[in-house]
Amino acid sequence: MAKSNLNWDDLGDDIRDVIDKAIYSQDYSELNESVRNLVGNVINMGTDMFRRATGGSSNSYYSDSDSGSSQNGTSSTPKVVPSAKNLPALYGNPSKITSGGVMKIIGGVILAGGAVCLSALIWFVGWWFYMDFGLLTALPALAGMVIGLPMIVSGGKQVGFANRFKTYRQILGSKTLCTIEKLSQGVGKSVKKVRKELQRMIDDGLFLEGHFDEEQTTLITSDATYEEYQKSLIKQAEEKVKDLSKERESQKNAKLQEVLDKGNAFIAQIRACNDAIPGEEISEKISRMELIVRRIFERAETNPEIVPDLKKLMDYYLPMTVKLLNAYADMDKQPVQGENIQASKREIEETLDTLNQAFEKLLDELFSDTAMDVSSDISVLNTLLAQEGLAGDDFK
Repeated sequence: MAKSNLNWDDLGDDIRDVIDKAIYSQDYSELNESVRNLVGNVINMGTDMFRRATGGSSNSYYSDSDSGSSQNGTSSTPKVVPSAKNLPALYGNPSKITSGGVMKIIGGVILAGGAVCLSALIWFVGWWFYMDFGLLTALPALAGMVIGLPMIVSGGKQVGFANRFKTYRQILGSKTLCTIEKLSQGVGKSVKKVRKELQRMIDDGLFLEGHFDEEQTTLITSDATYEEYQKSLIKQAEEKVKDLSKERESQKNAKLQEVLDKGNAFIAQIRACNDAIPGEEISEKISRMELIVRRIFERAETNPEIVPDLKKLMDYYLPMTVKLLNAYADMDKQPVQGENIQASKREIEETLDTLNQAFEKLLDELFSDTAMDVSSDISVLNTLLAQEGLAGDDFK
């Protein structure tokens, strides 16, 4: 009995060593046979039921996935000796997860199988001695199934989790990034489930430098690659800002040019009216107006930010001014200058004086920012001179 207990205690360590060796060396050719032999030696000491249950589990979790890698003769990871310092720097070791899952499966099978055997033994004793134990006969089997089956299921999920990690690595190969959609196709799971599983692998330390991209559509397994990705995001953002800035600048320039073109058209009309009106006094007023308006648009050309301030000038004042000048020119051409015509002409001349004053004030306001800057610069300069003892009498 002591020998039997010793074998059960050592089985987990033996299986873990075999699995670790296969994973480190990437040689799975003897894994299935080694595990089968280890488990078989112990199974021979138990019941036939236990032998059948355990023999099936070892094949289902290792032979399919691992032998497939060896048959292809290729591997996405380098051949390394079983030394922790030689493990790939980007990936953790899933062997503990695998061996832990196998131990859960074996423990669950032992528990469930042993409980069934115990129920069978109780039934046999009752039958032999003509005793009816009732529910007591089925109770051990039921308890064993309730506890053992979840262990088997949990262990199977754990082994599957580790095997899918290996599949992800094979799909990645030497690359340090891959779309989650491609990984999901490789394992036959939905993108949502694969993303959640990859996050768990990152949290569990299987992807030592694992990251997702901003949209969580790509797995990045290297800090260096992720850094390059972040740089590319910054560069894209900068390019986008530049493009947007260019677009806005282009729109601003187009708007400015539109304003300048309309302004030059108004100036041309004002000059044409001046040419059509021979009176020296009014001609002087019109020339004054043309000069002021030209200076306003020259200011706008060098300072496009003031264009919105010219809206009323463009939409109301200049069109009205040109309309008044054209009316004056028409009245001035009349051979008979009656009282009404003369009164209207004087009214327009006085209005031109008012408009010139308004345009001069607008031009002055357009230089208000410059005036404030100059005043501020002078104030700072005077303060610096005073601090250095160079102001007033000290300067002399």
